[in-house]
Amino acid sequence: MHDDQLMQSVEEEFTALLLRARQMLIRRAKIIHPDLQDPGYRLLAVVIREEGQQQGALAERLRLDKATISRLVQHLESLNLVSRTPDPRDGRAQLVSATDEAREKWRSSGNTLRQELRHHLSEWEESELKDFSQLLHRLNHSFEEIL
Repeated sequence: MHDDQLMQSVEEEFTALLLRARQMLIRRAKIIHPDLQDPGYRLLAVVIREEGQQQGALAERLRLDKATISRLVQHLESLNLVSRTPDPRDGRAQLVSATDEAREKWRSSGNTLRQELRHHLSEWEESELKDFSQLLHRLNHSFEEIL
């Protein structure tokens, strides 16, 4: 068994990493649009990665109720970040897609944060980066088993 202090230290550092990652996502959302909040950012991330989603599928994916998704889509439409078009497979439904403007802002904001991350990691030794990458992969793989 690992020393309790060591495990506590890992937990504290992991929590700090998650908080910083969340802050980076909030910052990225604000780069995309000053009025973009966390739930809207999450919805936008899904429609950027998985084009043309029905609102019901978005609700399931994001674990939000349909009314919340509807309000989020309306808000994102007002920001010109998403659009709705009829679903050709189901005339009663609409598909939510990212606009070209949203895609460009998404790319640009991602590039900015990636450059900052690379800048901070550029001071690390190659062996440290390799070890860090392997450990992150191992951690992510272990999460796949429980999620």
